Amino acid sequence: MILSEMYDTYYENTGFTTIRSSVRGLVRKDNLYAMIHIKCNDGFGERDHYEISGGGIEKGEDEKTALKRELLEEVGFGVKIEKKIGTIIDRWNLLERINVHHFYVCELIFEEEPQLTDYEKEVIVGVEWHTLDEWAEILSKETTGINAMIHQRELIVINEIKKKRKLIRFFI
Repeated sequence: MILSEMYDTYYENTGFTTIRSSVRGLVRKDNLYAMIHIKCNDGFGERDHYEISGGGIEKGEDEKTALKRELLEEVGFGVKIEKKIGTIIDRWNLLERINVHHFYVCELIFEEEPQLTDYEKEVIVGVEWHTLDEWAEILSKETTGINAMIHQRELIVINEIKKKRKLIRFFI
């Protein structure tokens, strides 16, 4: 299910040259959920935001294989994939790229040392764990540029999970 189609309104659109498929996993430990904190200054400007861990699907991988690999590499989490939440399509004008993100909820099974790239070591401040309500509040705070774009995307996922949980409780 497509949850949203998002357009970059912060940076000039000069056209798109690539389409990238990625997977992102909101990892759960009891009633807490993990996101990475990104903080740096790059071509997008000052970045200080939270995002759901994940990355690109490599040639020959299916979504679930890519998700397990990405979560081990980026945050050192071994997971059980619980459910696909949906897909968000967004456009990054500065990168001239359209992204197709597939979002999942995963249960944390084990932790090990992440295998970060040099760039990731520079920009990932750490992992934070919060409830869905706390994440909704954090992601709703006013910000601009890339920070606003990513928080808006992640908030769509958080709200979709909250909506599905309410429906399940209603029918039980």
